[in-house]
Amino acid sequence: MVLNPDEATILAEIMLEKRPLSDFDTYFGHKCTPGFHPLKDLNKFGVINQTTMLATETKHVMEILKQAVIEKYGEENLKDHFADTSDTLCYATNENQTATLGLMETDADIALVVGGYNSSNTTHLVELLEHKFPTYHIRDAQEIKSPSEIHHYDQWKKEELVTHDWLPTDKKPLKVIITSGASCPDILVDEVILKVLSYFDGVKEIEEALKPFASSE
Repeated sequence: MVLNPDEATILAEIMLEKRPLSDFDTYFGHKCTPGFHPLKDLNKFGVINQTTMLATETKHVMEILKQAVIEKYGEENLKDHFADTSDTLCYATNENQTATLGLMETDADIALVVGGYNSSNTTHLVELLEHKFPTYHIRDAQEIKSPSEIHHYDQWKKEELVTHDWLPTDKKPLKVIITSGASCPDILVDEVILKVLSYFDGVKEIEEALKPFASSE
């Protein structure tokens, strides 16, 4: 079991005998099947992942190990030693992460991520967005107490926080990203959207806002 690209690099170096074999026991001895031998058992292998792992990180791990195989056996022999198992990501999780990377290209002011506090794929979305925006991970609309108070989860501190003056209602136009974890019911996201909109004047009625997207049938 490999945790991240750093560990994948260590494993690759062991495969290529650029590190002593004893390093395998140090880093991976406690998380492999008994008697596993990296120089023999990695003669042919594939990579699968925890479904909620970041897609970009999974691809990085795969690329590191793939390049090690190419260096050891030659690119012409790649398929004999490395299985193409790139499509093991959970579809919904992968779609959410891809969409979130697209959201990061916008010039939004804040981001809200709706989903359970113990949801791995939800916290990954938060991890992505908080690199660029003030980001709040909330379970549902009930966590939004007012424009001046929000209760949200900090995955690094592992605790629920209270933040004041979180919504800059005086900024016009205000751009808010709202997304959710793969298993979050749509109704919870809808309620968050309506809650945020309730703090602003001149908001369109739902029916009016949806007219351009309504079916012509």
